[in-house]
Amino acid sequence: MTFFIRAMVFLLSGFGSYCFAASSILVWPIYQVIESDENSSALWLENKGTAPVGLQIRIMSWKQIDFQDRYAEQSNVIATPPFMTLEPGKRNMVRLIRVNPTPANTEMAYRIIVDEIAAPYQQDAPQMGLQFQMRYLLPLFLDGAGIWTHMRPEKRRANAEPTLPVLSWRVSAVGGKNYLYVRNRGVVHARLSNIYWSADQNGKGSRRTTITDGFLGYVLPGQEMRWPLPAGVSTPGAGMQLFTHLIDIHDPILIKRE
Repeated sequence: MTFFIRAMVFLLSGFGSYCFAASSILVWPIYQVIESDENSSALWLENKGTAPVGLQIRIMSWKQIDFQDRYAEQSNVIATPPFMTLEPGKRNMVRLIRVNPTPANTEMAYRIIVDEIAAPYQQDAPQMGLQFQMRYLLPLFLDGAGIWTHMRPEKRRANAEPTLPVLSWRVSAVGGKNYLYVRNRGVVHARLSNIYWSADQNGKGSRRTTITDGFLGYVLPGQEMRWPLPAGVSTPGAGMQLFTHLIDIHDPILIKRE
């Protein structure tokens, strides 16, 4: 079947625990993790509007190739139900179910894709296939035994500290434009936000050069991603250190220079 897609993509990776987009759908929690002792996770959807909304929920494998996110069909995690009609003022839960165990000391990355599907009366003219109006992209990570990345106050852990990514950075020019490259040699993802250079070793001083306020992007295990430096931000000197915030960690962490 050919799918005719008319969509607005809304990336929900860099927001808080829930998100209310330009549409009427409230989505939470938007950061999803299934640990080795868990078989599933719950995603909640609520219709804050005045009309029914059709939704399709899919889970795709997530890789990073040539500095781009790539998604593909997979069968290791399923969403149930995969379709629903959400009435005004109602909420419904989607269960994200792991089919196979995750290998120890391994993290597997996925994207949850929630598409709003136009009802027949909302379409301008009869069309073949599905018409997508709004698309939400959410991260989903499956953790194997021996690692953990998010807080669960009710769980007693053998390792008191979360598993952190192992990051390094460099700046390189491509086509006359400077890019910040961040490599992740660790076994878990890095969620980068509030990135800046600082001459202070602890990163807490006021002398800093901001690269981004808020969410920048993800670097999956074993991958390298890049982002163009903002206008007016020059290549840092030898004494400058790069800092970022990671999810669930309040203090900035130092990223080593390559």
